[in-house]
Amino acid sequence: MRALELVSPDAAAALAEALFVRTSRPVPRPDEREWLRQARRSTLEAIGRRIQVYQWGPETAPTVLCCHGWWSHAGRFVALARPLLDAGLRVAAFDAPGHGRSSGWRASMPEFARTIAVVADNVGSIHCTIGHSLGGAASLYALSRGLESRRAVAIAAPSNLAVWADRFRDALALSERVDARMRERLSNRLDFAWSELEMSRVVPTLSVPGLVIHDVDDADVPFVDGRQLAEKWPGAEMVETSGLGHRRILRDPAVIRRVAEFVLASGQNGL
Repeated sequence: MRALELVSPDAAAALAEALFVRTSRPVPRPDEREWLRQARRSTLEAIGRRIQVYQWGPETAPTVLCCHGWWSHAGRFVALARPLLDAGLRVAAFDAPGHGRSSGWRASMPEFARTIAVVADNVGSIHCTIGHSLGGAASLYALSRGLESRRAVAIAAPSNLAVWADRFRDALALSERVDARMRERLSNRLDFAWSELEMSRVVPTLSVPGLVIHDVDDADVPFVDGRQLAEKWPGAEMVETSGLGHRRILRDPAVIRRVAEFVLASGQNGL
Protein backbone atom coordinates (compact mmCIF):
# COMPACT_ATOMS: atom_id res chain seq x y z
CA MET A 1 0.00 0.00 0.00
CA ARG A 2 2.81 2.41 0.85
CA ALA A 3 4.58 1.61 -2.41
CA LEU A 4 1.39 2.13 -4.40
CA GLU A 5 0.77 5.45 -2.70
CA LEU A 6 4.17 6.68 -3.88
CA VAL A 7 3.13 5.96 -7.45
CA SER A 8 -0.54 6.99 -7.22
CA PRO A 9 -2.43 8.04 -4.07
CA ASP A 10 -5.70 7.62 -5.97
CA ALA A 11 -4.85 4.03 -6.87
CA ALA A 12 -3.93 3.35 -3.24
CA ALA A 13 -7.27 4.80 -2.12
CA ALA A 14 -9.12 2.65 -4.67
CA LEU A 15 -7.35 -0.47 -3.41
CA ALA A 16 -8.08 0.47 0.20
CA GLU A 17 -11.76 0.92 -0.62
CA ALA A 18 -11.90 -2.45 -2.37
CA LEU A 19 -10.35 -4.16 0.66
CA PHE A 20 -12.63 -2.33 3.11
CA VAL A 21 -15.87 -3.42 1.42
CA ARG A 22 -14.77 -6.92 0.41
CA THR A 23 -17.23 -9.54 1.63
CA SER A 24 -16.94 -13.20 2.57
CA ARG A 25 -19.27 -16.19 2.39
CA PRO A 26 -18.97 -18.48 5.43
CA VAL A 27 -20.43 -21.96 4.98
CA PRO A 28 -23.70 -22.47 6.92
CA ARG A 29 -23.76 -25.06 9.68
CA PRO A 30 -25.76 -28.23 9.01
CA ASP A 31 -28.81 -27.00 10.95
CA GLU A 32 -28.62 -23.61 9.24
CA ARG A 33 -28.33 -25.24 5.82
CA GLU A 34 -31.35 -27.48 6.49
CA TRP A 35 -33.41 -24.51 7.71
CA LEU A 36 -32.57 -22.50 4.61
CA ARG A 37 -33.46 -25.49 2.46
CA GLN A 38 -36.96 -25.57 3.99
CA ALA A 39 -37.66 -21.94 3.12
CA ARG A 40 -39.74 -20.55 0.31
CA ARG A 41 -37.02 -18.99 -1.80
CA SER A 42 -37.17 -16.09 -4.20
CA THR A 43 -34.80 -13.53 -5.66
CA LEU A 44 -35.15 -9.82 -6.25
CA GLU A 45 -33.01 -6.97 -7.51
CA ALA A 46 -31.61 -4.41 -5.08
CA ILE A 47 -28.77 -1.92 -5.57
CA GLY A 48 -27.93 -3.67 -8.81
CA ARG A 49 -27.45 -7.09 -7.19
CA ARG A 50 -29.46 -10.31 -7.15
CA ILE A 51 -30.66 -10.80 -3.59
CA GLN A 52 -31.67 -14.19 -2.19
CA VAL A 53 -34.77 -14.01 0.01
CA TYR A 54 -36.10 -16.72 2.33
CA GLN A 55 -39.54 -17.01 3.98
CA TRP A 56 -41.08 -19.44 6.46
CA GLY A 57 -44.52 -19.60 8.03
CA PRO A 58 -47.99 -18.57 6.83
CA GLU A 59 -47.91 -16.08 3.97
CA THR A 60 -50.69 -14.00 5.53
CA ALA A 61 -49.18 -13.86 9.04
CA PRO A 62 -47.43 -10.81 10.55
CA THR A 63 -43.86 -10.73 9.32
CA VAL A 64 -40.59 -10.57 11.23
CA LEU A 65 -37.68 -9.49 9.03
CA CYS A 66 -34.25 -10.80 10.11
CA CYS A 67 -31.13 -8.93 9.00
CA HIS A 68 -27.76 -10.67 9.41
CA GLY A 69 -24.38 -9.07 10.00
CA TRP A 70 -21.09 -8.63 8.16
CA TRP A 71 -19.57 -11.80 6.73
CA SER A 72 -22.65 -13.79 7.74
CA HIS A 73 -25.85 -15.12 6.14
CA ALA A 74 -29.58 -15.58 6.71
CA GLY A 75 -29.13 -19.01 8.31
CA ARG A 76 -27.75 -17.46 11.48
CA PHE A 77 -31.32 -16.88 12.72
CA VAL A 78 -32.36 -20.55 12.77
CA ALA A 79 -32.60 -20.82 16.56
CA LEU A 80 -34.11 -17.40 17.13
CA ALA A 81 -36.80 -17.89 14.48
CA ARG A 82 -38.21 -21.15 15.83
CA PRO A 83 -40.38 -19.72 18.65
CA LEU A 84 -41.65 -17.01 16.30
CA LEU A 85 -42.73 -19.60 13.76
CA ASP A 86 -44.25 -21.73 16.53
CA ALA A 87 -46.31 -18.67 17.50
CA GLY A 88 -47.74 -18.50 13.99
CA LEU A 89 -45.68 -15.61 12.64
CA ARG A 90 -44.02 -15.41 9.25
CA VAL A 91 -40.23 -15.03 9.27
CA ALA A 92 -38.37 -13.49 6.34
CA ALA A 93 -34.61 -13.22 5.91
CA PHE A 94 -32.19 -12.50 3.11
CA ASP A 95 -28.55 -12.76 2.17
CA ALA A 96 -27.10 -9.26 1.96
CA PRO A 97 -25.19 -8.15 -1.15
CA GLY A 98 -21.98 -10.14 -1.48
CA HIS A 99 -23.13 -12.63 1.16
CA GLY A 100 -24.65 -16.10 1.08
CA ARG A 101 -26.40 -16.78 -2.22
CA SER A 102 -26.73 -13.13 -3.21
CA SER A 103 -24.52 -11.74 -5.95
CA GLY A 104 -21.60 -9.36 -5.70
CA TRP A 105 -18.33 -9.20 -3.80
CA ARG A 106 -18.63 -5.97 -1.86
CA ALA A 107 -21.08 -4.35 0.55
CA SER A 108 -21.48 -1.58 3.12
CA MET A 109 -23.93 -0.55 5.79
CA PRO A 110 -25.83 1.90 3.53
CA GLU A 111 -26.15 -0.89 0.94
CA PHE A 112 -27.38 -3.28 3.65
CA ALA A 113 -30.00 -0.68 4.62
CA ARG A 114 -31.17 -0.09 1.06
CA THR A 115 -31.47 -3.82 0.52
CA ILE A 116 -33.54 -4.15 3.71
CA ALA A 117 -35.97 -1.54 2.37
CA VAL A 118 -36.35 -3.36 -0.95
CA VAL A 119 -36.85 -6.73 0.75
CA ALA A 120 -39.47 -5.21 3.07
CA ASP A 121 -41.36 -3.80 0.10
CA ASN A 122 -41.28 -7.24 -1.47
CA VAL A 123 -42.42 -9.35 1.50
CA GLY A 124 -45.10 -6.96 2.73
CA SER A 125 -45.95 -5.20 5.98
CA ILE A 126 -43.28 -5.70 8.67
CA HIS A 127 -44.28 -6.27 12.27
CA CYS A 128 -40.72 -6.36 13.65
CA THR A 129 -37.16 -6.13 12.39
CA ILE A 130 -34.44 -8.16 14.10
CA GLY A 131 -30.90 -7.19 13.20
CA HIS A 132 -27.61 -8.67 14.35
CA SER A 133 -24.34 -6.71 14.28
CA LEU A 134 -24.10 -4.67 11.07
CA GLY A 135 -27.61 -5.88 10.21
CA GLY A 136 -28.84 -4.28 13.43
CA ALA A 137 -27.30 -0.93 12.58
CA ALA A 138 -28.53 -1.15 8.99
CA SER A 139 -32.11 -1.91 10.05
CA LEU A 140 -32.11 1.13 12.37
CA TYR A 141 -30.66 3.25 9.56
CA ALA A 142 -33.42 2.00 7.24
CA LEU A 143 -36.09 2.73 9.85
CA SER A 144 -34.85 6.31 10.12
CA ARG A 145 -35.25 6.63 6.34
CA GLY A 146 -38.80 5.46 5.90
CA LEU A 147 -38.86 1.72 6.52
CA GLU A 148 -42.06 0.92 8.42
CA SER A 149 -42.06 -1.60 11.26
CA ARG A 150 -44.05 -1.76 14.47
CA ARG A 151 -41.11 -2.93 16.59
CA ALA A 152 -37.35 -3.35 16.25
CA VAL A 153 -34.62 -5.48 17.87
CA ALA A 154 -30.90 -4.70 17.66
CA ILE A 155 -28.52 -7.45 18.81
CA ALA A 156 -24.79 -6.73 19.18
CA ALA A 157 -25.18 -3.70 16.91
CA PRO A 158 -22.49 -1.02 16.53
CA SER A 159 -23.34 2.57 17.42
CA ASN A 160 -20.82 4.25 15.09
CA LEU A 161 -19.81 2.66 11.81
CA ALA A 162 -17.11 5.26 11.19
CA VAL A 163 -15.10 3.56 13.94
CA TRP A 164 -14.77 0.51 11.67
CA ALA A 165 -13.09 2.71 9.09
CA ASP A 166 -10.77 4.00 11.80
CA ARG A 167 -9.80 0.45 12.74
CA PHE A 168 -9.23 -0.41 9.09
CA ARG A 169 -7.03 2.67 8.66
CA ASP A 170 -4.95 1.73 11.69
CA ALA A 171 -4.65 -1.94 10.73
CA LEU A 172 -3.28 -1.08 7.28
CA ALA A 173 -1.34 1.96 8.54
CA LEU A 174 -2.98 4.10 5.87
CA SER A 175 -1.65 7.61 5.48
CA GLU A 176 -3.99 10.51 6.19
CA ARG A 177 -4.09 11.26 2.46
CA VAL A 178 -5.09 7.75 1.39
CA ASP A 179 -7.56 7.37 4.26
CA ALA A 180 -9.27 10.67 3.39
CA ARG A 181 -9.49 9.77 -0.29
CA MET A 182 -10.85 6.29 0.50
CA ARG A 183 -13.63 7.79 2.65
CA GLU A 184 -14.41 10.37 -0.01
CA ARG A 185 -14.67 7.65 -2.64
CA LEU A 186 -17.07 5.67 -0.45
CA SER A 187 -19.30 8.62 0.43
CA ASN A 188 -19.46 9.73 -3.22
CA ARG A 189 -20.17 6.25 -4.59
CA LEU A 190 -22.80 5.42 -1.99
CA ASP A 191 -24.21 8.94 -1.53
CA PHE A 192 -23.94 9.26 2.24
CA ALA A 193 -22.20 11.44 4.82
CA TRP A 194 -19.98 9.74 7.38
CA SER A 195 -21.80 11.57 10.18
CA GLU A 196 -24.96 9.67 9.15
CA LEU A 197 -23.29 6.42 10.24
CA GLU A 198 -23.36 7.47 13.89
CA MET A 199 -26.31 5.44 15.10
CA SER A 200 -26.43 7.42 18.34
CA ARG A 201 -27.61 10.32 16.15
CA VAL A 202 -30.04 8.13 14.22
CA VAL A 203 -31.94 6.33 16.99
CA PRO A 204 -33.28 9.48 18.71
CA THR A 205 -35.47 9.96 15.61
CA LEU A 206 -37.08 6.52 15.94
CA SER A 207 -40.59 6.21 17.33
CA VAL A 208 -40.88 2.41 17.24
CA PRO A 209 -40.53 0.36 20.46
CA GLY A 210 -36.99 -1.00 20.62
CA LEU A 211 -35.06 -3.81 22.28
CA VAL A 212 -31.26 -3.66 22.46
CA ILE A 213 -29.34 -6.80 23.46
CA HIS A 214 -25.57 -6.76 23.92
CA ASP A 215 -23.00 -8.94 25.63
CA VAL A 216 -20.41 -7.42 27.95
CA ASP A 217 -17.83 -9.85 26.54
CA ASP A 218 -18.43 -8.95 22.89
CA ALA A 219 -14.95 -8.67 21.36
CA ASP A 220 -16.20 -7.50 17.95
CA VAL A 221 -18.59 -4.71 18.92
CA PRO A 222 -17.93 -3.25 22.40
CA PHE A 223 -20.71 -3.38 24.98
CA VAL A 224 -20.65 0.41 25.25
CA ASP A 225 -22.10 0.56 21.72
CA GLY A 226 -25.24 -1.24 22.83
CA ARG A 227 -25.51 0.93 25.91
CA GLN A 228 -25.28 4.08 23.78
CA LEU A 229 -28.00 2.87 21.43
CA ALA A 230 -30.34 2.04 24.30
CA GLU A 231 -29.73 5.38 26.01
CA LYS A 232 -30.35 7.42 22.87
CA TRP A 233 -33.33 5.40 21.56
CA PRO A 234 -36.51 6.80 23.15
CA GLY A 235 -38.15 4.14 25.31
CA ALA A 236 -35.85 1.32 24.24
CA GLU A 237 -35.22 -1.61 26.58
CA MET A 238 -31.67 -2.78 27.27
CA VAL A 239 -30.77 -6.42 27.95
CA GLU A 240 -27.23 -7.10 29.12
CA THR A 241 -25.73 -10.57 28.78
CA SER A 242 -22.33 -12.00 29.64
CA GLY A 243 -20.16 -14.84 28.39
CA LEU A 244 -21.89 -15.07 25.00
CA GLY A 245 -19.68 -12.86 22.88
CA HIS A 246 -20.71 -11.58 19.48
CA ARG A 247 -22.14 -14.69 17.80
CA ARG A 248 -23.33 -17.19 20.41
CA ILE A 249 -25.77 -14.54 21.58
CA LEU A 250 -28.06 -15.51 18.67
CA ARG A 251 -28.37 -19.07 19.99
CA ASP A 252 -28.71 -18.39 23.70
CA PRO A 253 -32.06 -19.70 25.06
CA ALA A 254 -32.57 -16.72 27.38
CA VAL A 255 -31.91 -14.24 24.58
CA ILE A 256 -34.23 -16.14 22.24
CA ARG A 257 -36.96 -16.11 24.89
CA ARG A 258 -36.58 -12.38 25.49
CA VAL A 259 -36.71 -11.57 21.78
CA ALA A 260 -39.82 -13.71 21.33
CA GLU A 261 -41.51 -12.00 24.27
CA PHE A 262 -40.74 -8.59 22.82
CA VAL A 263 -41.89 -9.49 19.31
CA LEU A 264 -45.13 -11.00 20.64
CA ALA A 265 -45.77 -8.31 23.26
CA SER A 266 -48.64 -6.76 21.34
CA GLY A 267 -50.22 -10.14 20.71
CA GLN A 268 -53.19 -9.54 23.02
CA ASN A 269 -54.21 -6.57 20.89
CA GLY A 270 -53.56 -8.41 17.66
CA LEU A 271 -50.38 -8.25 15.64
